[in-house]
Amino acid sequence: MVFSDFVLRIILLFVPGIIALLIIDRLTSHKSFKIFQWIIYSLLLGFSSYVLYYAIIILLGKIFPDNNYVFYFFNSLIDKNVPLEFSEIILVSGLSIIVGIVFVYLINYTVLHWIAQRIKASKKFGDYDVWGYLMNSNQINKVIVRDRENDLMYYGRIKAFSDAYVKDELFLKDVKIYRNSDAEKLYEMPGIYISKRRENLILEFPKLEVKNKRNNNENEDEDENDDKGREDK
Repeated sequence: MVFSDFVLRIILLFVPGIIALLIIDRLTSHKSFKIFQWIIYSLLLGFSSYVLYYAIIILLGKIFPDNNYVFYFFNSLIDKNVPLEFSEIILVSGLSIIVGIVFVYLINYTVLHWIAQRIKASKKFGDYDVWGYLMNSNQINKVIVRDRENDLMYYGRIKAFSDAYVKDELFLKDVKIYRNSDAEKLYEMPGIYISKRRENLILEFPKLEVKNKRNNNENEDEDENDDKGREDK
């Protein structure tokens, strides 16, 4: 397939957008992007990177008025006779890393949804399904996983979990294993990897822990008391 000069020019100009989108793709949980989404998101992120670069140029122009700062992007975009300024593309590509990381933060911490909830515009908690929402919550530490098919119950700390859109995997740390039918303790393990379809498991959260430095010790003491009480039963 032969690309026209205009298409090649667009691709080169929007390399920053592609870089930012690659960062977002690697550091966030989401469904696989379709081709048209890659194109649109790359263009939007690239444009955002150039806007940031333009704002920096304006600021530098006010701080150092004797220097001549030129913004080539728009002229290079609309006029094929204007040569591409590769130094500008390289500088904006560096800024696109910052843009990508900022968007990763906004997505992973569902900032937009948080604002929408605060102004009562939406009750949606983010683009995660409930699995992703629970696993990414900072209020959840310990979990009870019931595998009724094998009559087992796991009680431990969530250490790692799979992407909501890929394979169903869960890694628990400091695990106590019980028989599910009568809660008889069977054994303990420092860690257990569970790979089973989520619809065949039941997850229970004995307490929602708000993790901070002030109450971490209190939570650990309460966990130990809960474990002792569970074993006495």
